[in-house]
Amino acid sequence: MAGRSESQLLLARQPIFDVNVEVVAYELLFREFDDEQANVIDGDRATSAVLENALTHLDFSQILGGSKAFINFTANMLEVDMPFEAERCVIEVLEDVVVTPQLIERLKVLKDRGHAIALDDFLYYDEAAPLLPLADVIKLDVLALNEEELASMLARFKHLDVVLLAEKVETQEMMDHCRALGFSLFQGNFLSKPEPISGRKISANKLVVLELLNQLQNPDSNLRVIEEIVARDPALVFKTMKLVNSAFYRPRHEIESLGHAMTYLGLDAMRSLASLLAISGMSDKPDALRDHALEKAKLCEQMGMCVKEADAPVFYSVGLLSTMDAFFDQPLPMLLESLMLRADIKEALLEKKGVLGLILQASESIQAGAFEEMDWAQLAEFKLTPAKVREIYLSVLEWQSHIGDELGLLV
Repeated sequence: MAGRSESQLLLARQPIFDVNVEVVAYELLFREFDDEQANVIDGDRATSAVLENALTHLDFSQILGGSKAFINFTANMLEVDMPFEAERCVIEVLEDVVVTPQLIERLKVLKDRGHAIALDDFLYYDEAAPLLPLADVIKLDVLALNEEELASMLARFKHLDVVLLAEKVETQEMMDHCRALGFSLFQGNFLSKPEPISGRKISANKLVVLELLNQLQNPDSNLRVIEEIVARDPALVFKTMKLVNSAFYRPRHEIESLGHAMTYLGLDAMRSLASLLAISGMSDKPDALRDHALEKAKLCEQMGMCVKEADAPVFYSVGLLSTMDAFFDQPLPMLLESLMLRADIKEALLEKKGVLGLILQASESIQAGAFEEMDWAQLAEFKLTPAKVREIYLSVLEWQSHIGDELGLLV
């Protein structure tokens, strides 16, 4: 019975950033799937029984690294002693929880055990006042509040010893505004959106990156073509040489030329590392955007293998290319004009059409925790069931937890 519950659980994590756009925590999202109805049950939370099962069996060091977890708790779930290290689990009290003396006493117990308390989508009302002295974090939905409402809420919290977290931060401009208002934690899709700057041109080194990424999806690409592109950017040459001479690859003799490095690594290794080399050159962007892009690309690749294993590199490239607007601060249609891409790839990127578009849309929904937006009936044609999607997602998180060694060599 427990195994069945666990297999029907969908999981996603959403990063929480500090003022320097460094990931300091993740909100963990759990959803249940109804086989008979082929849809997600109750769009915003899982039952306490399923959640308890998940917390017992999942490897949270793999999912969280060294970060804390923010987890939504209903009133019923607050009564359950979850098998989770208190210092790493921030309890999010949901906005629809009825505030009672019993609830306040239970939160005091949990706080004494070492849990931090966050008030989710908090809106002040008199009955909620007893929650404020217990709160370590107050989360405000900045999309749902107008400027006047936001100012009123912030004034009320001014003298409290709490951290303010802005939710639904969708643009860099909104991020900057929230930071100026005094928020110190941020959650939302602002990283994956381009910063619109009129008249901005793509720098020469980024054009090289764009061309290198273009070769990732070309089945006819070869080492000579990739070498010619890399050779045009001294920084990419340096990073390639640094990587191939590192202990990671353990060459028997020092490799002294780019051509020798390419030959030593081989085409398959260069293809897999080309995206790391390219994205590592985006020094004006935070590491969190790089991690987001690589996670999406890997999700597309792994789900794409269920569609057609031979096309896995194409699925990977579609996932990666879909994030390029955020890296280049240019609209994606404009960027794609400069790339010689197959028609089905462009349709997937711009319109989410075809099987490539299906997998890209599914990957984006997984990252957003919006499982109800996935076309489960069509995914099932490729045996991408909720259990399989969950297995793939966890394998991608594990891959990400180990890829840090490679990324560290590219600094």
